[in-house]
Amino acid sequence: MKPQYFDLTVMDVDSARRFFETCLGWRFEQFGPIPGYYRITAGGPEEPGIDGGIGAAKDFPQSGGRPLTLMTIPVPNIDDVIGKVEQNGGRVVEAKRVIPGIGWFATCAEPGGLLFGVLQPDSSAS
Repeated sequence: MKPQYFDLTVMDVDSARRFFETCLGWRFEQFGPIPGYYRITAGGPEEPGIDGGIGAAKDFPQSGGRPLTLMTIPVPNIDDVIGKVEQNGGRVVEAKRVIPGIGWFATCAEPGGLLFGVLQPDSSAS
């Protein structure tokens, strides 16, 4: 399973948006289901790589109030993966939740504490 998305958790969303727009040419679009969160288009569809999102550290308690980059991996069955995470010394940091129209998401940590997201795509999720 290869990563498909990144989340930037920053101290000042507006400042970070201006920085990445200016330095990297990224485009930002407000993501309605999550207030204060923006989807990032990090290049054209012909370019390799992945797109992401940006939000405030204050809105993501798992960041401990600090900047953070979170990688998200698509999975076919989120409950199965969560079970494997727990059985193999990892932990679920943010319980499975719905992202309307996107799918089911959970934040996990490997045994050393590195955070990562898992997403079971489901366009009918609500």
